Parts: sequence; C-alpha cells; structure tokens
Amino acid sequence: MNQGRNNNERRNNNEGGSGWGTAAVVGGVLGGLAAVAGGVYYLTRGRDRNREEDQQAQAQGQAQSLRRSPPRNTQETRQEFNMSDYLSNLLQGMHTSSSNGVQPESARSRRGVPRSSIPSNPALSNLNDLVSDIYLRYIALNDEDFEDYYNVVHTIFHQIHDKMKEVDPYYKQYSSMVQFAGSHPDRLRINEPDEFDIDIVIGLPLNYNYNSSNPADNDFILEPKDPGFIQLKMGVQYQRLPVRDGCNWHINRTCYEWKDDKNYLLRSNFSNWFKSVVNKALNHFEVNSSSPPIFYVEGVPYTVRKSESGPAMTVFIENKSKDFKLDVDLVPALRFPIERWPICNGYMNVPPECANKDYWMVVPKPNKNGHTTHDTNRSWRIAMHEQERMLMHNTNHLRQAIRLLKKFRDSQGMDKIASYYIKTLFFWEVLDRKNDPGFWNKAPAYIFTIMVKKFHKCLQEKRIPYLWNKNNNLIGCVKPEILIGYAAKTAKFLKVLENPSEYKEVARFLLTSAEFKEYNERFLHI
Repeated sequence: MNQGRNNNERRNNNEGGSGWGTAAVVGGVLGGLAAVAGGVYYLTRGRDRNREEDQQAQAQGQAQSLRRSPPRNTQETRQEFNMSDYLSNLLQGMHTSSSNGVQPESARSRRGVPRSSIPSNPALSNLNDLVSDIYLRYIALNDEDFEDYYNVVHTIFHQIHDKMKEVDPYYKQYSSMVQFAGSHPDRLRINEPDEFDIDIVIGLPLNYNYNSSNPADNDFILEPKDPGFIQLKMGVQYQRLPVRDGCNWHINRTCYEWKDDKNYLLRSNFSNWFKSVVNKALNHFEVNSSSPPIFYVEGVPYTVRKSESGPAMTVFIENKSKDFKLDVDLVPALRFPIERWPICNGYMNVPPECANKDYWMVVPKPNKNGHTTHDTNRSWRIAMHEQERMLMHNTNHLRQAIRLLKKFRDSQGMDKIASYYIKTLFFWEVLDRKNDPGFWNKAPAYIFTIMVKKFHKCLQEKRIPYLWNKNNNLIGCVKPEILIGYAAKTAKFLKVLENPSEYKEVARFLLTSAEFKEYNERFLHI
C-alpha cells in the first residue's frame, strides 16, 4: 500500500502498536472514519473547508482522549465494536452543531462533489477559473460514487476482519486498532474513490515505555539504521516469553517466532504471518477452490480476490455487471509511544503542532538500500501518518494545490513520482511558511504555480528530502534520465503557467489527451 500498485495513489507512507484494548479500537475507528468522512471539498470553498478541518480536529481530539498507555498486563477484556452502528451515528452527527457553534456541512457534501454542482457553461476568464472548473470535472471525487465505494469496503472489510479474529488467536488478542490511511483520510484522493488503504495495528505482549535509568531492562531497543527505517531488537521480557506467560504461551508464541537468533524482530516473519491470517480468513468464504469468495452488500454480489503487494495484502473487490472495481490494501503495523521517537541519526524533532499525537508507527517494508540480508529482513519503515496530517491542518488551499499537482503528474505520465513525494514537498513548504500563514489563503492557482516551481527545482536537483530525515532522498532511486525528462515536461508547463495570456493552454498539461479534446471542443476552442 504504496508506493503501491501504480506508484501514484498507493501509499508511499504506510504508517501500529500494543494490546491497548477497547479504548484503542474505538479511538482508531473514530480517527479513521471521521477522517474518511471528510471526503473531498470544493476547490473554491475555503471558508467552509476551514470549518470542516476544525470539526475533524475536534473529532480526532476526542478519539485521542480515549487512548491510554499500553499496560504490561495485556490480558484485557475486549469488547466487539460495531462499525456499522458507529458509522450511522457519525453521519447523523454531521448534521448537528459543533461545540463552537459552527453548523457543519451535510455528510454528503463533505465527501465529494455532486454532479449538479458542475456548471454547464463555466466562466473561464482567468487561470483560477480554469483550474477550478477542471478540478470539478476531472479531479474531484463524485459524491454518489464515494458513498457506494465506501459502503462496499466498509461492509466487506468488517466481515474479513471478524473472520481473521476467528482463525487466529493472536490476531484476535492483539489487533488493537484499525484505521484508514493514505489519500482518503488525508482528503487528497483524486479521480475515483476506487482504492483504500487500511492499517491494522498489531500489538506485542510487552511494555512499550522506556526505562532511562536501566536501558537493559527495556522490552525492546529501537535502532535507527538507514534514514526512514529502524530495526527492533527485543529485550529480556520478550526473550523470556516461553517461561513468563504460562497459560498464555499458546497465543504469544506466535510473536516469539518473529525474531531471529540475534533477537531482532524480523519484518519478513511478521509480514508472512499477517498474510497467512488474511489467507485463512478468506478461505472460509470460498464456495469452491475454482472460484473466488463472494460477499453481498445490500443484496449485490461482489467477488473478492487477493494478492501480496509489498508489506500489504491487497484485496480486489469486483462486480463485473456494475463495472465496479475496488482495491483495498491491508497493512499490518506496529505502534510506539511518541517518547520512543528516534531523535538521533539525523531525525528531526516532531514539530510542536503535531505534539498531541502520542504515537508513531512502523510497517514491515523492506529497506531496498540495505547493505546486507539482515538489513533487509530486519528493516521496518517509519510511518508518521498522524503527524503529517496535522501539518496540513488549517492550511486552506493546500489540499487543492496538491490535487492539481497530482493530476498534472498523472496526465503527464510521471509514474515514478509517488503521491507521498508530492505531499512531502508541501510538508516542507508548510514548515518554511510558519511565519506566513496567509500564504495558504491565496488563490489556488497562485499556490499551485508556486508549488510547480518547487517541484521543477526538485526534479532538476534530482532530490526530494524525506521530511523526518533529510538524509533520505525520496527520488534517489529514480533513474536520472527519467527525472531529466520529467523536469523538461514541467519546465514547459511552467512557461505556460507564468504567462497570463496563455492560461487556457494550462488545460493541455492538466488533462489527458482524451480529456483535453473533450474539454477544448466544449469550452476552450483553442
């Protein structure tokens, strides 16, 4: 889940935890569903968008208050959480006033753009008019489509998740949080809502806190290696699981088998275990071995196939008669208290505006730049989903500019530039403009032009530094000749963007050939 299946919308930032019990489950679903329900906003509705971001931050803050530190005794009483009931309550709550007296928009308009909002005869007198109209027609998610796709993924995942608990006792005991990740909760998805990312936090039967007076007593040691990756060396308590846990050993031996002979937690073993749980769960839905499982959503049948994709198990959901296709990446993750953040080896401090996010995560993605086989098998990629989402809070037109830049990338075939790379450009800009908050209130077309310049410079320099550690060049693995080609395309686009008299030509770069042909014949006539 990303860099993913097409390198554009699959996650380049898979960003889990401990046995944190029912409170963590509720908190995770609160954060995930509240963020997803945020949807995609209109390009020109900055004021309403800010209101929505305030409400989302409030909902996430409420979820945050439900979380607590992981206990050493992980045998907590767990209750099943009814996602369907919660979703219903969440959507109903969107029609009520928030605590600050602001009336939020309806659930429908928060998720996407209704077809009825697209003008039949748009006024296209300047660049901002043009990009606003292109956004509505070719970039924004359609409201009705979003509801259909979300209902399907929610219903089918709920069934698979329940079955995973049935087939594996460790998963039942330690799958402590489920949350949506990627472009949907970030409200950056474009074109179609046909891909979802779901992080599933898996706990360990250990204490996650740090004993500074006696480091040798810690249950695990974080070892930052190459920028963006860490290794996890398990301590005394983990090594003593066979004699410590007594009657719980039949469950906890699962995670004991994830370590190697040097007591490092192996990404490969963890990932293989998770994928086996998904496989066993899906096998229970099979009618026969020659056809995929069938799930029903509101009486409509959907076939489900699976495939391994990096750290994720990808589930393909399809109904051919409806021409319906949906991909869902299930990614297992580990979660750690923010106090264990590796502030060393070039990592930056977590910015103050992200300080209320009390955890960070790692996912079992291999380090392709590892120097040895051990580096590859032991590596875990750092994921800072929540912190990065907080950086985008209260930035008004930032998301519109990101969506426009993603559309430019897609239309120009820059498939080596993952969505996370583009987001990272904007993260740096947010930090650079801390003393200029008004920048994000400027016209979307103006912000977009500025960020295309930044993008072009990065392509020329063949470098986009990872936010949390500048020593990691996100595009360092892309062949130089490819980046040179991308830079040339972007230079041509910039020349048009910076010439007000040629603003209609911008459509040639933002749209595919087929889209431009249609749009030009209907509206531009150039």
